[in-house]
Amino acid sequence: MRFPVIKVLGCIMMGLLLAGCFTERGQEGELLYGRHCSSCHLENGEGLRGVIPPLVNSDYSEKNRDILACLIRQGIKGPITVNGKTYNQAMPGNQKLTEADLTNIINYLSKEFKSPKERVSFGEIREQVKACP
Repeated sequence: MRFPVIKVLGCIMMGLLLAGCFTERGQEGELLYGRHCSSCHLENGEGLRGVIPPLVNSDYSEKNRDILACLIRQGIKGPITVNGKTYNQAMPGNQKLTEADLTNIINYLSKEFKSPKERVSFGEIREQVKACP
């Protein structure tokens, strides 16, 4: 009779521990964005008018969804057009960001700024990173 009780208690404890892990990591995208992106794109994702493009409802992010991980990791040089306006400020990349970091950042952009409109999966980001030039 003891054995099933111990199993049940063990499962409950494991569930609580895992829930705590996922809860703490739930804010990771926001923290990473704040640490690596917000100094230029600002906390609200609006960018700096005429200098740094906005991330809020960005048609550029939506059109380039399949290479966002590469853009964030490697940066961008040269002119780009975002929501009908041209920007030509280089964006530095960050090679130290892991695939998990990139997934969290892009999903934060999706959640907060609707850019891209749909979330990405870790597997999708892993494939993007493999294909980076």
